[in-house]
Amino acid sequence: MVTLLEARLGNRGAAVAALDAVLDEITHAVASGERVTLTGFGTFERVERPARIGRNPRTGTAIEIPAAAAPRFRAGSSLRAAVAGPVPATRPRVAAPSLVKTTAKSPATAAVKNSAKNSAKTPVKRPASESAKAPKNAKPAKKSGSKKSAKSPVGKKKKK
Repeated sequence: MVTLLEARLGNRGAAVAALDAVLDEITHAVASGERVTLTGFGTFERVERPARIGRNPRTGTAIEIPAAAAPRFRAGSSLRAAVAGPVPATRPRVAAPSLVKTTAKSPATAAVKNSAKNSAKTPVKRPASESAKAPKNAKPAKKSGSKKSAKSPVGKKKKK
């Protein structure tokens, strides 16, 4: 901010002094309970918060939060508009294709019209159940459980 003011005022000392003077005046006015309005930019004011009961998030015990004063800033219309940026322009709607069929005068124009029709079609979407299927070469998932495999020697007793 000081650099930008320095470019306008031509002197770094003057830029620092100007910025400090403005901020000091705003601070003192808001601290004394006044409302400071910078037209188009916003409004600074002092807000009193009453005492209340809160909870310690770690232990859950009730704690008393004392009354306090806090600064509040409300942005003005010019600042809000600048931050929001330009509103994107809406796209014009495309007219629905005509129900009247026309005959093409040459094979070249017929090919162009057919390619335009085919490119305008949207691809068919598969249901979620089909798209979630495993590939053909994927191994089936092993079943968990307490049953012992017939090939496993663990759990079988040898006969004598």
